[in-house]
Amino acid sequence: MIRQAVPEDRAAVQRLYEVLCPGEPVRVIASRIEQIAEDSNHFLLVHETEGKVDGTVFVSFCLDPMFGTLPFTVVENLIVNPNGPVTDIGHELMTAVEKLAREHSSTKVVVLSSRLHEDTHALCQRLGYDGDVTRSYEKYVGSEKEVNS
Repeated sequence: MIRQAVPEDRAAVQRLYEVLCPGEPVRVIASRIEQIAEDSNHFLLVHETEGKVDGTVFVSFCLDPMFGTLPFTVVENLIVNPNGPVTDIGHELMTAVEKLAREHSSTKVVVLSSRLHEDTHALCQRLGYDGDVTRSYEKYVGSEKEVNS
């Protein structure tokens, strides 16, 4: 089952993000999950199997001046518990993302993924995403990473 995350999912989402970004100072806050749930342009989705959260994805709808009032969709932090059941939870999450994107009349879905997460790249390619269309650049600002770079 896929649903919007609730503050009570904080610990499960924290554990998944720690798998996604080992060694990073991940800090999931219940009040932020609640804030996201109340914002019509942001969604923190979770996948549940037998009452346990075993996958998550964060979806943002970005206002775009290029195509009238149509937004575009950014997908980040797609993670599935690597020790979970043998099902395609990532596929289910991305199907839910695409459904949301259509409901919001989004012009495109952009998936951001670390170059090291080849399983996510393979999933995106199976779903018809083209990794050669654009290039993404990242720079951390206002953080410890910026100071240490």
